[in-house]
Amino acid sequence: MEARNLQTARASLVRNRLLRQLSPADLQSVLTLLEPVPLRQRQILHHWNTAMRWVYFIEKGLVSVEAKTDRSETFETWTVGSEGMTGIPLVLGGDRVPPHRRVVHVGGGALQMAAQQLREKMEQLPAFRDILLRYAQFVLLQTSQIGVCNAHHSLQQRLSRWLLAAVDGLAADRLPLTHQAISKLLGVRRASVTDCLATLERSGAIEHARGMIHIRDVESLQKASCGCHRLLRGHYRRLVMGDPNRL
Repeated sequence: MEARNLQTARASLVRNRLLRQLSPADLQSVLTLLEPVPLRQRQILHHWNTAMRWVYFIEKGLVSVEAKTDRSETFETWTVGSEGMTGIPLVLGGDRVPPHRRVVHVGGGALQMAAQQLREKMEQLPAFRDILLRYAQFVLLQTSQIGVCNAHHSLQQRLSRWLLAAVDGLAADRLPLTHQAISKLLGVRRASVTDCLATLERSGAIEHARGMIHIRDVESLQKASCGCHRLLRGHYRRLVMGDPNRL
């Protein structure tokens, strides 16, 4: 009885939104294979072109999935927060030596699982496999939408969209990120990011100091953004949260 109570208590503390979609019985089964680990800023969870031995279900923090250009510069392809996990290549059953790197940009914590155990548990639990495949579909939609956004929207809109996504993923209104870090993630000049942040601060949407951005008015930030963030939130709720009315 005591062991069961401890398991129930642990399940109630899970903050990862994918895992929270599982039934209590399936969640208990998955939790037996998950180990809580800290996430440190600038920690590399997965190196370029190496076998993915572990996956991480983010509880708190932000992880950037980065790609290289032909000049060996790196840019973010998507961000993972408490809404997701880092092992999409394993979920899809394809490339086990994926080319992208996964780096922690905001520290926190995650639930770690061995790659082999992930594959085995997906075979054993159809509901677990289903939620991970639906999240993978969302990531495909997310990356394509971000590609459209980068091609057609202003930096002010793109930055606002990125900040809104970061707030969603971190489930907090304070982002411990420098202008330099954001400029590197977005692939633009630091001075351009500084100018856009100053504009957002004058509008009352944010307040920023050295190494910290405080989101003060989400509604104002949404007005400064394009419609891509709203579309992506709708896709997530429809695909992952099972809300059929979200388009």
